[in-house]
This record gives sequence, structure tokens and C-alpha cells, in this order.
Amino acid sequence: MFDDTNLEEDLRAQVLSLMYVLYEFGLEEVHMGGLMRVLGVPDHAAEEWDDKVMCLDAAFAKYMSEMQTLIDAPGQTLH
Repeated sequence: MFDDTNLEEDLRAQVLSLMYVLYEFGLEEVHMGGLMRVLGVPDHAAEEWDDKVMCLDAAFAKYMSEMQTLIDAPGQTLH
């Protein structure tokens, strides 16, 4: 599913994308261990995140919107 050389970066992007979808559907809290399992992370790796809950609020939505604006900017190089 993911290229091994960019696994962490790819997984982070997938987690943020899924969290944004959940936010758009009205969820305000996300159980991180459960979310990681949905994305196929093995149970032994996800269980260390079982006590973490991410709050999704207007600041999260603003961050995601700003990130999308940067990605969509024509001719702009991100470093």
C-alpha cells in the first residue's frame, strides 16, 4: 500500500485525510489507535496509541484548508 521509504509521511497524510472526512461528518473526537487500525496499521503498533484522542475543531479545519491551499497553489514548490 505504501512505499517503505515514505511510510511515515504517507501514513500521516492518510490519517489527516481520514480525520478531515470524519470532521466533515460531524465527529469531534477521534480515537487514534482505532483510526490507525482502520488504515491497516498492525494491532501491536496501533495499541500504543489507544490512549490518545484527537479533538477535531475549527482550528483543525482551518489547518487542513490552509494545507490544501498550499498543495493547490500553481507553480509553488513546497520544502
